Amino acid sequence: MTEYSILFIRPEEPPAEKIERAVLDGFDGEIEWTRVEALFDGLRTLQERSFDLIISDLFLPDGQGLATVRHLNQQAPQIPVIVLCNARDRDTAVNAVRKGAHDFFCYDDPDLSNLRRAVTGALKSSDGEKAGGADRRTNARFPCRLAVSYQALEHPFFSGVATSETLNISSKGVLFATEEALQPGQLLQVSVDWPARLENQVPLKLVAEGRIVRNLNGLAAMRIDKYEFRTRRVKTQSSAAVIPAGSSENGKLPPSRPPVTAASITSQPGSAAGDKTDGARVRRTV
Repeated sequence: MTEYSILFIRPEEPPAEKIERAVLDGFDGEIEWTRVEALFDGLRTLQERSFDLIISDLFLPDGQGLATVRHLNQQAPQIPVIVLCNARDRDTAVNAVRKGAHDFFCYDDPDLSNLRRAVTGALKSSDGEKAGGADRRTNARFPCRLAVSYQALEHPFFSGVATSETLNISSKGVLFATEEALQPGQLLQVSVDWPARLENQVPLKLVAEGRIVRNLNGLAAMRIDKYEFRTRRVKTQSSAAVIPAGSSENGKLPPSRPPVTAASITSQPGSAAGDKTDGARVRRTV
């Protein structure tokens, strides 16, 4: 029996359960179903492993419209993406397909078989890559330690550098090693070198703000209140030139590239999906 893995990004529980039941109903095979509630958590999950399919709401707490598809395609360009939307956003969903999404499905569509057909088609497209014997889920891993820099946003002001285990980064918070005697309640801005690159070329960084929750045995835990992705400057070996960053604070991208916009948002924690449904066998992970 064929086993498939699906990453599902959807913040609201009732529609999420409806979509899951629609996908699994009558599906011939075993599905490993991983659900998160924010784009950030989806991108983080894709750092550690790959999937056969991504199903994502087009409008998330931290991803709006085409930006959602752009981030997913940058992080996992080989994985097909099906976007979900309301009927009023159909034109945006059509444009998303033109920009790289595999297909879309409107919540208002009463015929859920259309969604099942879209999922089946996307999974068949991933079968070709599996046929050669290579499992993409083992080929999309990034280094497990990322460079981190931080600075205090309130008195007393200070800054420092640290390392972070990617397993301890999510939309809820970040855990990093530091020798600084950080105190609970301190407001920090943390910058983390992000593994994925814009258009597979321009380096990115995650910039997050939040307060320290605890600092024990050299490990500081910070709650993330808001975050954004920015491009980061990197010196070239030949000329030591820098790549202009894409946020409004850091300038503009070169003329040959579209501008990058990033808005600070409030993140929401992810959670597991609901109870097991009839039809396909399901194994869920969080």
